[in-house]
Amino acid sequence: MRKLMVLFIGTLLAACTASKVDVRQKSANFNDGVFSNTNPVKTKSFWEIVWSGLTTEAETERAEWPDWVETEMDTAPLERVQGNDVRITFVNHATFLIQVGGLNILTDPVFSERTSPVSFIGPKRVHNPGITIDNLPRVDAILISHDHYDHLDLNSISTLIERDNPHLYMGLGVGRRLPVSEKVIELDWWDNIQVADNFQLWFLDVQHFSGRSLTDRNSTLWGGFLLEVGGKKIYFGGDSGYADHYVRTYERFGPIDVALLPIGAYAPRNLFKPVHLDPFEAVQAHIDLKANLSIGMHYGTFQLSAEARKEPVELLEQAKREAGLTPTAFITLEIGQPFQLPNLAASGTQPTH
Repeated sequence: MRKLMVLFIGTLLAACTASKVDVRQKSANFNDGVFSNTNPVKTKSFWEIVWSGLTTEAETERAEWPDWVETEMDTAPLERVQGNDVRITFVNHATFLIQVGGLNILTDPVFSERTSPVSFIGPKRVHNPGITIDNLPRVDAILISHDHYDHLDLNSISTLIERDNPHLYMGLGVGRRLPVSEKVIELDWWDNIQVADNFQLWFLDVQHFSGRSLTDRNSTLWGGFLLEVGGKKIYFGGDSGYADHYVRTYERFGPIDVALLPIGAYAPRNLFKPVHLDPFEAVQAHIDLKANLSIGMHYGTFQLSAEARKEPVELLEQAKREAGLTPTAFITLEIGQPFQLPNLAASGTQPTH
């Protein structure tokens, strides 16, 4: 009860603070109260997608997921990883623990049972997180790609603020969603910030949308992140449809060492194509970024769309073969399994296409 009260009061105070200084107004991408994608594209709203999932026709096309899947858990993750070695743990969905250079970085932390405005209905997880929130090492920085419920979990954020007081990085306007913290940093597309001596962070445009209710569509900014940390370039793609922003990211930063790219929640395509990659488009994004290694995410935890639970991984293998990629160029990780980034220059993971 105390945590809920803190969350409520914090959210209320944050909203009041945001109303005094609207940081969104500084963005050339913000017009008439909304943000727009770089390339104009028509997208369905969150609630249109939810409604389509409730229709009889959609239900007949929707694959049946298991109620529960047993997965491994890392019950004793390393406290820190020093030097330029990179350790990545796939926690679930779009949540990764990235450990490098003595820093612990968490992406889109979602540890709650459901991705929903309420706790008793909505997409429910089918497996435990790969690391429980209580077992996480102290978190230094949290990256929030956008405000959809499967990427911005206020209960998890509240717990981490209270426990670790981390820096939080996000798009313009998202800070008003959060509990009060003096370490909230809101960024426009192509803004960058020096997080630590060995860590520079960029917020980049992707093709998506935002909103958590019927009345706030595109009122906050969505995006991806480029981490220049520990001598590596790590790209965290958030949520996105396929567009030219991957090529533009390569043109600005050069080849990416490791790209974390969504591969799931793509069916049916008439609903999700503008805003969610399918595995074939994810492979093309990998090629556009000239990534040494890509890791798939955004699949297998919450049933947000019609495809079968294992289909994204199966189609990713097909997409790699068709694109002529080596098997290790684009991989998926087991839930909770730490992955030590190989010596990329010597590992043979350069894409062949």
